[in-house]
Amino acid sequence: MTQTQPDRADATTELSTEPPADVDSTAGKLVYVYLSSVVEATVDRIAEALDLQLIELLPTLRSLQSAGYVERAGERCRIVR
Repeated sequence: MTQTQPDRADATTELSTEPPADVDSTAGKLVYVYLSSVVEATVDRIAEALDLQLIELLPTLRSLQSAGYVERAGERCRIVR
């Protein structure tokens, strides 16, 4: 079996795990970095992985969503930029 080298364009389209400068809260940064590394996760999975309670996670997700960093479809969330 032959392995191919990844296309150079693929490397440039990868998302950065560095949180944007305008994300101020610690929870926001944690959620951003986590979603950047897993691409997509459910709200419950994010809460479990980051040891956050929903009372803190849900407003954080709303803030990231309104800033255009996170897309949420039902219980699933993912980074969009």
